[in-house]
Amino acid sequence: MPRKLTGIRRRRRGWRVTVRVRGHLHTKQFPIEKPVAEMRAWREQQIDLHGGRRARSGSFRGDVETFLAKPEIAAQRYVGQIRAHLALWVAALGGDRPRIDITRDEIEAVIQRWLKMFAEPTVYHRRSALRSLYTTLDGAGTANPVKETTCPTSWVPKDHSVAYATLVAIIAAMPEWSYPKKGIRVPAVAKIVTGVIVDVGIRPVDLVKVRRPDINWDAATLRWPASDKGHGVAARTRPLTSAGLAALRKFDAINAYGVFSIAAVSHSFKRAARRVDGDDTPIHLYSLRHSVGADLYRSTRDLATVGRMLGHAPGSRATAQYAQGANDDVDRAAAAALSAARTVPVAAPQLPGKLPASPNVQPLSRLRRGA
Repeated sequence: MPRKLTGIRRRRRGWRVTVRVRGHLHTKQFPIEKPVAEMRAWREQQIDLHGGRRARSGSFRGDVETFLAKPEIAAQRYVGQIRAHLALWVAALGGDRPRIDITRDEIEAVIQRWLKMFAEPTVYHRRSALRSLYTTLDGAGTANPVKETTCPTSWVPKDHSVAYATLVAIIAAMPEWSYPKKGIRVPAVAKIVTGVIVDVGIRPVDLVKVRRPDINWDAATLRWPASDKGHGVAARTRPLTSAGLAALRKFDAINAYGVFSIAAVSHSFKRAARRVDGDDTPIHLYSLRHSVGADLYRSTRDLATVGRMLGHAPGSRATAQYAQGANDDVDRAAAAALSAARTVPVAAPQLPGKLPASPNVQPLSRLRRGA
């Protein structure tokens, strides 16, 4: 697919070129044979003429700090991630040079290099952070070299579920004990935490927030804490399976509330996964939660139930991703049910017999003869 031309639109008899500078829209019509380079040059000329060109003073690194210090940016929930993305751009493009010297081709080269190393959504978020910097500092109508670069896919649903038996085998391979000091042995927190995640389906970041009063042992329920991920989800009480309740009892017995490191748990789980599934295993800590979603959908065949049990916001598109691992099983069951329903003998419908004529109604033939 050809790359979109910013500010250049095809019309019936030629091209219409537009550029907005300091809030004012400037337009010009060009004949159909006019080269694209000349039309882009006209846009650049209008930016220079009407005072929309960025100043050469300052550095790219300094512009990043100016951008992050703006109140509307500093107040954003994920400003830390934006800062991390821009730090990667500074490292890739050079932080001491003026930002005006950074070209579209340089940005495109970095994007293409990253696309060979990372997933498309990762590169998408990095590109979005740089585009936001240009738009915020220079204005929406000013030439933005990021707009004309390749835009990766923002979200690619992918099945990360793993068979429950495989996950249980990995957890069994994790160390049973940890040794904080010489001669002192305590139960390994990482193994117990992964046991909770695989049987409850809770996010590790949410499990860190759980406290003892959130668990109702008699009713076998857990009050999941509120989450600000995505559109945000309020705290809600959810039922527990017998295995989930047993896993939380082990968690409670060592008083692991809010004291474990998610990174340490992930490292321990991944190391055990390599022992069980090989060095190139794709299984990671979040596979536990994806597998809960797939098994829930396989059992209930209802995405809304899967979303509630996993703590998703109503209508979240992420729910379908978590259920993706069970799609084949659910589809086969649906096909079998449809086949069974259509092979059941169905009695032929009874057609009504000829209705007797009403005594007050004359036959049509007699009416035509004037009878």
